[in-house]
Parts: sequence; C-alpha cells; structure tokens
Amino acid sequence: MQSFGNIVIYHPAAIGDAMLATPVAATLKLNFPGAKISYWSHASLKPLLLSLCPSIDEFVEYERELSYFDQRKILKSMGPDLFVDLSNSNRGQMLTLFSKFRTVRYEKSRSNSFGQQHAVGNFLETIQPICQDMPDNLFPTIFPDAIAEELVPKLVAMHQLEYKPLIGIVPGVGSLRPHRAWLADGWIYLVRHILERGTHIPILIGGGEDFEVAQKINADVGNRCLNLCGQLKLDETAAMLKCCDLVVSGDTGPAHIAVAVGTPVIGLYGPTIPARSGPYGYFDYCLDQSPSCLCIGEKFCKVADPSGPGECMKRIMLTEVIAKVRQVMGEASDADLVDEPYQALQLDPNILKELEEEARLHPGGTGPEDKAAPEY
Repeated sequence: MQSFGNIVIYHPAAIGDAMLATPVAATLKLNFPGAKISYWSHASLKPLLLSLCPSIDEFVEYERELSYFDQRKILKSMGPDLFVDLSNSNRGQMLTLFSKFRTVRYEKSRSNSFGQQHAVGNFLETIQPICQDMPDNLFPTIFPDAIAEELVPKLVAMHQLEYKPLIGIVPGVGSLRPHRAWLADGWIYLVRHILERGTHIPILIGGGEDFEVAQKINADVGNRCLNLCGQLKLDETAAMLKCCDLVVSGDTGPAHIAVAVGTPVIGLYGPTIPARSGPYGYFDYCLDQSPSCLCIGEKFCKVADPSGPGECMKRIMLTEVIAKVRQVMGEASDADLVDEPYQALQLDPNILKELEEEARLHPGGTGPEDKAAPEY
C-alpha cells in the first residue's frame, strides 16, 4: 500500500455533509497514522473540525470569492502528496489539473432513490482504494467533552432551571428548505409531554433562523425549556448535543452533529430519504414518510405552502413521536404504548380532533407494511 505523509481533504460543505464525512478523516488517520491531515473548508466549520476532531491536524479556510488561480496557489502551498476531493464540484476537479500528487474524488450517488447507500458510505468509497483498514466504529468523530463540562452547568444556572438530564429538540430546519420541518404544534405538544413527565429538561437547538419558532414553542410551554437557537457557537452546539440523552430532529445539520458526538437521534423524515441522509446508526429510530412524499428530493413542497412543512411531514403523528421517544428512553415497549398513546399529555381539543382525523385518513401510521407506494 502506498504511504502518504501530507493529506489534504477538500470539502467546502454544509454542516450536515461535513459531519457525515468525518469518518473519512478518521479512516485516513487509522491507515496513515504518521500523516498530517489538513481540512480545506468553510471557516465556520473550523471550531468543530480542528478543535474537536482529533483526526484533523490543520484547518485551511476556504474562501469562495477567490479566483481559481489564487485557490491553486493555496493548494500548492499545502504541498499534499494525497488530495482527497469530497466536493463533487467542477472547481475541485480544476484545482488538480496538471498536478503530480495522487488524487481521489468523491462521486455522489443518486440522492432521491430508494434502496441506495448512505452518504457516509458514499464518502468512504472515495478512499476505499487506498485504505486497507476501517475503524471499528465510524462514530463518534467529534469530542466536545471539555466544553460541555463547563458550558452546561453555566447555562442551567443562568436560566435558573433545576438540573436534570437533557433531551435535545431541533424544531427548525433553517430557511432554505422549510418543507423538511415538522409542524410547530407537534413540537409544542412534544415538549409539553416531556415537561409533564418531569424526567428531562428539553433544550431547543438550532441556528438563528430557528429562533422565532423556538421562542413560540417555549412561550407556549411557559418558558420552561431552554431556547438555545442562535445562541451558541458550533463547538458549543456540539457540546450541548453531547450532553443530551436523546435528540429529536428533522433532516438538518444539528441532527448530524448529534450523530458525530455519539448521541442517539430520532429523525423525522419526509422529503429526504433516511437511507441516504438519515442519522447514521439510528435508522430504527426514524419516523419516515418519504415513501408517501409526492416531491421526494425537491427543494420545495409542491402540494403545500412552500414556506412551511411539506405535506408528507404533516403525516408524522405526534403520538408516533412520543411513542418513539419513550421507546428510545427505555420507558415502554410497543405493546405498552397501544393503550395509552396520550399518557401524561393534555391536548387541546381542536388539536386532538385534527390528530384523530389524520389517523382516520392515514390508518396504520408509518409502519413499513402500511406505507402506500409513492406517487410521482
């Protein structure tokens, strides 16, 4: 096997994709323990990838506005003997023209077809020809323990909350793809359920774009949970997610950060396919309406308000999410939940009526044997 001493990973990506690709760095470090591994990506990712990922030795800030020639100068100054291009972009291909170092490139598989491989496996395929060994466990890859030990007690004391175990709630998905979100009322009643059970503090996690929906949720439950949306740096977000017993989220960056720090995730999916972009290692925890999505893989929902949750996401029932939370927390089995789906939950009569009507129209929930074939 060829040996490499200076490896550059080129991956100017969104947060979620960056987290899904972190096993690439870990696998390279396992196979080439003496190599220097540099990560070339957006500056916003530096606190996560340089400080908290032990497989990465150096971080180079990618500047999108620079010309091709300036970026080539940066690449030459790094002097790699192996260039790992995870970008799936024309720029990535152009940067290595007429270069003598070894290059391996990521080729993205189709992202909107059923029965496909997960993005994590797709990324790892890139380095398969040069790596003999794989880590025993692909995750965790991000280790924010030191930050967590200091941050969590401070936040709980600052908000004058009784210290209890935490459940992470990621109610937003940013503004770019709002159809991936779940209903705001669903989050409100889920948080209310967690509070009424009294065993955990719900913490609301997300970016600045999610602050408004998180504020509404917190106001509706009497400001009894911790709204951290838009309040944390990325490394602090990772630390809070690390401290959670469980995270509930749609398909968005914090869900994949949670996986990267080793926290179980209940994923709520509709417009995207968990087999491709679900919380890796926690596929059994997903509530998946993607087979019923009429516009799978599209940027906006074609059959609902383009600024709100997709039609398929509205089919994820509150009772299903509560049941899944209780199962993951080891509080109940499937049989226990049949007769008491609303235990400890006081529902508004209008909401209850809507839920019962939804159950009547879509009997059987999201069990695999009950899902209708997708209509395209």
